[in-house]
Amino acid sequence: MYSYELLKSMLQERSSIKPFSFLYDGKPAELADVPCQMIREDDEHYKLVYDFIPGMVRIILDVIEYEYFPVIEYTPYLENVGDEPSGIISDFLALDIEAEDPLTFGEQKLKNNEYFISGRISVRYNLGSKASGVDFLPQRRDLFSRPGVNKLELECQGAWCSTDYLPFFGVDADTMNGVNIGIGWSGGWKFSVEKETGALSMSGGKKSCIRGGMKRSHFRLLPGEKLMQPGILLHFRENTSIRNGQNEFRRFMIEHHAPRDSRGELLKPPICFCTWGGFESEHQIKLCRLIKEKNLPYESLWMDAGWMGKDAPCPHFLEESEFKSDWPQRVGSWAINRYAHPDGLRPLSDAIHDAGMRFLVWFETQRISSLSGSPLLTEHPEWLLGDWQAMREGKNTNFLLNLGIPEAREYLTELVIGIMEKEGIDDYREDFNMDAWPFWCSSDTPDRVGVTEMKYVEGFHQFWTDIRKHFPDSFIDNCSSGGRRLNYKTASLSFPMCQSDYACYSEYEEECITFENMFLDDWLPLHGTLNWGEEDPYHAACAFGGGYASKIWQYHGREPKPDHNYIMHRKLLKWAKLLRDARLCGDVYPLIDSPELDMTKWNAVHIHIPEKDEGFIQVFRRKQSPYTQQAISLDFDTIDLGAEYRVRYFSGKKTTMKGYELACFTVSLPEPRSFEIIQYKIK
Repeated sequence: MYSYELLKSMLQERSSIKPFSFLYDGKPAELADVPCQMIREDDEHYKLVYDFIPGMVRIILDVIEYEYFPVIEYTPYLENVGDEPSGIISDFLALDIEAEDPLTFGEQKLKNNEYFISGRISVRYNLGSKASGVDFLPQRRDLFSRPGVNKLELECQGAWCSTDYLPFFGVDADTMNGVNIGIGWSGGWKFSVEKETGALSMSGGKKSCIRGGMKRSHFRLLPGEKLMQPGILLHFRENTSIRNGQNEFRRFMIEHHAPRDSRGELLKPPICFCTWGGFESEHQIKLCRLIKEKNLPYESLWMDAGWMGKDAPCPHFLEESEFKSDWPQRVGSWAINRYAHPDGLRPLSDAIHDAGMRFLVWFETQRISSLSGSPLLTEHPEWLLGDWQAMREGKNTNFLLNLGIPEAREYLTELVIGIMEKEGIDDYREDFNMDAWPFWCSSDTPDRVGVTEMKYVEGFHQFWTDIRKHFPDSFIDNCSSGGRRLNYKTASLSFPMCQSDYACYSEYEEECITFENMFLDDWLPLHGTLNWGEEDPYHAACAFGGGYASKIWQYHGREPKPDHNYIMHRKLLKWAKLLRDARLCGDVYPLIDSPELDMTKWNAVHIHIPEKDEGFIQVFRRKQSPYTQQAISLDFDTIDLGAEYRVRYFSGKKTTMKGYELACFTVSLPEPRSFEIIQYKIK
């Protein structure tokens, strides 16, 4: 069985079994007797240095064994310490481990030394983000010791690492034992689980293998070169249920892979008011004054694209206007659009701060449009990957700023820091609306396949690290076309305020956002979503669960109405904030089995903070549900059955309940498309 002890045994200096594998000059690398040295950094952190070819090829595992969680993570680096290019390293798998699976259905003896093994392991995984109503839905595949049903292979199709699938997986021996796995790579990855088939053999069918790494690698290491490979995170679930295991994983991610400020405090996904960047400063300033006057508890103003480029109108793409929304062609020029912001962004940032909010501003720094007039197109074409012939022919094409070039990365870092400091911008939102995969592939030579990607990914992580170092009290909003660059390493530096572009457009199924929050929450507790307004409380409540961003008055044509209910507006934002805070220090328990499979069911989630013995219950009677009541049963381990709790409802009711009453009660909602939020605190 995959266990903490098994992996730890592989990470010993004298271990003959390594947790990675590769081919060298077309043959499987012989790793059993490779010399290894351990270099201890501190109690949790150490490096394992393998001299694969002494004097030339060195493999370094940067390892962390966490003291208070059953988690080990490591990142491999490949280094050429010699004076000549290495041989070809190919099919490098950062994770390649094998274990013997427990028997599930027993064994049948056929002869004195032959057995038929009947075993099963299960793999849990989630769909990624494609601006779809099925984003992040959970999947499961059972694997058996028989051909055709013994293997699962997953990979992202391009460079967006969380578009097709999230790079997080659970491999379960049974309901109480298994391992959660994360791949830390902002590029192309592959992952597989394969159960041995073996048929009628005493040893056959007992084992399985888990593998993961870059999607493509076939390269020589040049003298003095050091290249990073995908990071691997393994969380071992032993004698723990899947749900409790996911809550432990959530707590681990919040503790060790979430951004913190200069005081060490968690940076939370904010409650945002959204505006369009081409929406003129004078109108945005009026809205800031309205927010202050009406005491609406927004924490940030998030301004999106359209604020940069030529001095001309740039309306929102959904706005009715005589002008075209040409924001994609402006990307690459970071001059401020003086038509929308005649005095720059500083007057707006001053108004935002006066209203008690922070200023979050959209950037898309790594895509350069050929029509943008970017100085990089003429001053540093060597930093750009793309189709120069298409540009010479006058076609609209995009270039990729190659962050694998240190000088390009340093230029970008200084550019972003300079704009943020000059314009009074507090927080950095990074979009990335292109697939880098074809740019990386076209830049590689046959003996350097994957190298452009490796250098780019490492440079990208360094860019974000440098931004966070310069602005330690600021957060990075990881957008990338809506949640398409999510992994455990980017989670250390950022969180997605737009976890999916599904809610970018005004017409969408808001009930699907409850799924996004539920299922993404298992792996990445810090996240947020868009919402189109507090004029419809049910619509707004479906987005409650993490960060929250309202587009209610985002652009021309969506101005405040004279009869707007500011009391309800304030109330919704207040409860959104309460639920966000609870999720970041509590455990999460879905209360309805597979609500995504039957939209006539209600949906409900329980958030419990054990340290305070308090929590929340979110309940939705969805629009297709004919049922007027729903029985709510909480996990008995979360409630003190003999205690008394103060209970209040979003709808206004306040009461007290005994623990045994709170653990099992019924919620009534007479109308479809309605909700309730229940807060409880021990008395």
